[in-house]
Amino acid sequence: MPLRHRTFRGFRLPRRRRILLRLHSYSSKVHPPLQHPAPLQLHAAELWIAKGIAVAVVLRAHCLRPFHGLAPSPLAAAAALRFAPCADSALRIFGVLHSPPISVPPSEHSYRHIIALLCRAGRHHDALKLFDRMTDQSGCIPDAGFLSYTVGSCASAGFLDGAAALLSKASRYGCHIEPYTYNRLMNSFIDRGRAQDAVVLFEGWIQDGSYTPDVWSFNVVIKGVCRVGDVQKALELVERMNEFGSSPDTITHNILVDGLCRVNEVNKGHEVLRRLQRDGVCMPNVVTYTSVISGYCKAGKMEDAIAVFNDMIDFGTTPNAVTYNVLINGYGKVGDMESAERVYQQMMIRRCPPDVVTFSSLIDGYCRRGQLDGAMRVWKKMAQFHIHPNVYTFSIMIHSLCRQNRSQEALGLLRELNMRVDIAPQAFIYNPVIDILCKGGKLDEANLIVMDMQDKGCHPDKYTYTILIIGHCMKGRIPEAVSLFHKMMQTGCYPDNLTVNSFISCLLKAGMPNEVDHIMHMASGRASSNQKVSSHMSQSQDISVAV
Repeated sequence: MPLRHRTFRGFRLPRRRRILLRLHSYSSKVHPPLQHPAPLQLHAAELWIAKGIAVAVVLRAHCLRPFHGLAPSPLAAAAALRFAPCADSALRIFGVLHSPPISVPPSEHSYRHIIALLCRAGRHHDALKLFDRMTDQSGCIPDAGFLSYTVGSCASAGFLDGAAALLSKASRYGCHIEPYTYNRLMNSFIDRGRAQDAVVLFEGWIQDGSYTPDVWSFNVVIKGVCRVGDVQKALELVERMNEFGSSPDTITHNILVDGLCRVNEVNKGHEVLRRLQRDGVCMPNVVTYTSVISGYCKAGKMEDAIAVFNDMIDFGTTPNAVTYNVLINGYGKVGDMESAERVYQQMMIRRCPPDVVTFSSLIDGYCRRGQLDGAMRVWKKMAQFHIHPNVYTFSIMIHSLCRQNRSQEALGLLRELNMRVDIAPQAFIYNPVIDILCKGGKLDEANLIVMDMQDKGCHPDKYTYTILIIGHCMKGRIPEAVSLFHKMMQTGCYPDNLTVNSFISCLLKAGMPNEVDHIMHMASGRASSNQKVSSHMSQSQDISVAV
């Protein structure tokens, strides 16, 4: 019987056609991750075999019987994988093709396709196992492009150790991997808080000769060690750049200056800036200047900060919004709102558009001085620029209004915040409003605020529960306070010693020693220092207890 007339057992022709069409539609969506020379064209018979095998495996095993004597070529076997609708189906097809009774030797194309499919499905552990099988059992040697693709996919998915292990085998495969792949993997380690591991990899790759770092490589590692505060290591790495024919560029110096300023070595960061100005080889840019200005502002040295700002102007570097915001925030922190306003005016003169950080810094500065009228004036000015306050702007204003017992205005802003669908509510915004209501004896209103925040998907934190517990105690609602304490423990918001001690004092005054024992037992498993609680109990024995 001619091959085209051979029928499948176990299902009817219309169903086979539907599944073939479906698999064909899937095959058009599945492509290899990299562009490689196209395989030889399949004959029509081989293409029919590839589709038939894919359909048979997806449907049921006994449908494979007609193919047992066909002995499909490795090329047809690779093509069959492309008709798989998902990674699981591809693995089943792969297993059937390369096991008895068909036993087609797996080709490099088969391995590459299924490994890429597993990577796209997020199954990197299975992909790496198959990669090892491809190289160790089948003897297929991957090229540099496909190895880099697999390493990059694993790194992007956070499968860092597996990616590093695979990359370490590159020399065994005779692959010359570009520095980009190494740099990308190190950057992934650093972004996930594993800077020290990135340094170990960096040193190991250099030592075994598989890697010649470039400027970007050094910048990645220097950024990592600066992020964990190891500036001395960063300086050593800068010195080593010459060994590999590299020189620090502007990005290198920016990372180094920022790292020095973050560990309160602003003077050293400023010295790096001065050296760049003197040498004229690698000129500083706005990021370099802004890092030094920010360092001085955080240290409260505003005279030094404005001096660097003036140098920046003299050297022809134009400040950006971040530069102005850093200065405004710095002046606001030290209470010099007159200078903050002058910087803002200069920002306007230079046609640098303000943003929400600009206005939030001004509002924060006025609130720190207790000048809420000035803060409200800036709030209204922000609306004139069609700039919407963010979660921190709301938090600054609400906290300040509550500190001045302007609870109604704070509630008004809270209602305005609740109308914003683009802001996810945070407990630290609600807490000052709940606190002022509890202190005013308005516990029912405070409870309504808590219900409102929970309706919006914002869960109370440790401070919310502490405020409510103490508030209910002061109002004499001890059972409600006990219930809140239980709920606090159940939700994983474990109290600190101050909360426990304050609550115990209230319970003792209310004449509830049995409840005190229960609270102490609950807190002892979570409190950082149970001895402090016991000490407080011994000191509280002379407290008059209500009867």
